[in-house]
Amino acid sequence: MQEAMMPKSARLDGQVAVVSGAGRGIGRAAALCLARAGARTILVARTSAHIEAACEAIRAGGGQAEAMVGDVSVWSDVARLADQVVSMAGPPHIVVANAGVIDPVGDTWTVSPEEWAKNLAVNLTGVFHMVRAFLPGMVEAGRGVLIMTSSGAAAHPVAGWSAYCAAKAGLVHFGKTLAEETHRACPNLRVHLLYPGIVDTAMQERIRLMPPERFPDVEKFRAYQRLGLLRPVEEPAALIWWLATPFAWDYHGRVAALDDNEVRRRMALDLGLSLFPPRGTLP
Repeated sequence: MQEAMMPKSARLDGQVAVVSGAGRGIGRAAALCLARAGARTILVARTSAHIEAACEAIRAGGGQAEAMVGDVSVWSDVARLADQVVSMAGPPHIVVANAGVIDPVGDTWTVSPEEWAKNLAVNLTGVFHMVRAFLPGMVEAGRGVLIMTSSGAAAHPVAGWSAYCAAKAGLVHFGKTLAEETHRACPNLRVHLLYPGIVDTAMQERIRLMPPERFPDVEKFRAYQRLGLLRPVEEPAALIWWLATPFAWDYHGRVAALDDNEVRRRMALDLGLSLFPPRGTLP
């Protein structure tokens, strides 16, 4: 979207946004989207080259961006990142906890206990680390938006994804609990959860390469790609942008699903976008 066409109330000028998992996929697209809306965007990921390239793309478009390397599953990394952000820009206005992994994939009784624990360390504990590191400053400032990327797998069990499903389900309840706490302690701080739908990312590429004995539903996911049913990363990125604006205030403590027709309708109306089509349903 051209800046001239962007509704003034959808802009994020003067705000600081921190995005984890920002090196590729949904996180990268979200960082670019928030920057186009005017936010000073801080990109966090484990791979320096990925986030540096994303920052270059943002700056090439006239936006502000900084890259910070860190692993959300490591508390000392996230605490250091938060200190750097606050020293540089003050408490952020927007924090997007988006980093995620799919592995291990396979029947629960066959997967590595270490890999299972690592999945929860990234997908669930990593979000807690972001909350614990950034929210004290946001609560003290009396404002902010925290956005957590969950998954439809939180509500729909998928054989072979026990760690991922458990982590994403736990994340939903964690987010809703946090919303109750912030509503009491800081009424102007919102907590949002999102289901991005089935999105064309590197994670989906990895899923399609899984052998059927490890992932029984692999043919269904191959069909999503073959039939053009995957959402482009720009669509969940726009949902993150919408959640960062005051338009989404009534979704505090709730899940906003991109497959929800009403959510897509409101996004299009509020952000001045074309209506995203329904996707991800096999014939």
